[in-house]
Amino acid sequence: MAKSKWLLGLLGLAFILALTWHFSWSAVTPKGQPPLTRLTNDNLFVSQFNRAASHVRMVLLLSPT
Repeated sequence: MAKSKWLLGLLGLAFILALTWHFSWSAVTPKGQPPLTRLTNDNLFVSQFNRAASHVRMVLLLSPT
């Protein structure tokens, strides 16, 4: 019984690590979509956001807390 709990915990950890890798370091986008960029300058963000005024836009803010 203890081995099955340990195995289940290990599988859960592997799943969480796979999801973390997929959403953090996998920067592959579908065909026809521009590549992902990391925005480090406020002016760059504003200009890219305003340039796409005729399209649907979404801003995702992530916080480590």
